[in-house]
Amino acid sequence: MKNFNFLFIFFVCTVYVNAQTQKNVENHQVQLGLPVPAILYEKGLGKNTTASLELVVGFGLRGCSGCETDFGIYPTLRGQFRYYYNMERRLDKGKNISGNSGNYIAAVMVYQDANPIFGDLELAESIIGVGPVYGLQRTYKRGFFYRLEGGVGYFSTQSDNGLGPILSARVGWVLGKRR
Repeated sequence: MKNFNFLFIFFVCTVYVNAQTQKNVENHQVQLGLPVPAILYEKGLGKNTTASLELVVGFGLRGCSGCETDFGIYPTLRGQFRYYYNMERRLDKGKNISGNSGNYIAAVMVYQDANPIFGDLELAESIIGVGPVYGLQRTYKRGFFYRLEGGVGYFSTQSDNGLGPILSARVGWVLGKRR
């Protein structure tokens, strides 16, 4: 029975280690983004799949001649489940997949709160959106990256809902080591 337990543990550990070494995506990745300040954490889940959580800080300004100028800094939270579909092809061509450089399809969830973190300009309503997107991300040797994505989503507020575009463009730096 001892031998069986030892072999079972050895088998499970071997499968676990093998599964970890055959990922095409990074195990963990943190990105700082611009032009709108953002921080993203991306966790490798499978060979070509990741989950990411991004906090974006938006800015709003309202003013006119003869009235007070109001501003607000708003939090926006974005979550994604990504599937990178061209990692094997990029490897076969000798291209970089470091920093999750590849094309992907993703399910995205977006939430923007109506109440500002700073300032006194309140939005009319909070917004929740979900939908599929197509994206591409490229990361270079020194950590610089760019990401473009687009799709169609369903958006909802307290008083209205409907379809609309989901568009995102981001540049920035990947923090930490990559493969």
